[in-house]
Amino acid sequence: MDLVDLLITASIAISLIYYLWRRIRSNQAKNWPKSEGRVETGALEVVAHTKFGQIELPVFSFSYQVGPQFYGGRFALLPYITDPGPSVIQRMIGRKLLVAYNPKCAQEWVVLDDLIEGCRVEQKLSTHLVNYPPRS
Repeated sequence: MDLVDLLITASIAISLIYYLWRRIRSNQAKNWPKSEGRVETGALEVVAHTKFGQIELPVFSFSYQVGPQFYGGRFALLPYITDPGPSVIQRMIGRKLLVAYNPKCAQEWVVLDDLIEGCRVEQKLSTHLVNYPPRS
């Protein structure tokens, strides 16, 4: 096995381990306590740059409450079944979400919906191999 083959094999192994770690973490997060979240704001944002151009997705900020304390997060919607168009931003403002939060650190969260408006929810703990999470 030459160096190129070794680098390719290592790259594939690292990608697989990373994917599996994210999947396990995501599955564990679904068992965390739940809180109702609310979408506060949304806008189209450039979330990635490729050789073909920029990738722009609707990105939303939301808040949720644990005890007396409020927390927040951000997620993006990646067209999957449908392309909801730019009007999705206005439709999402005020929408309620089910959020799971880490009982040891309530700032750590995951939106439990996999699909919203026919789009994949992209967030820090997404398990998709193609993942364009919003900036934190």
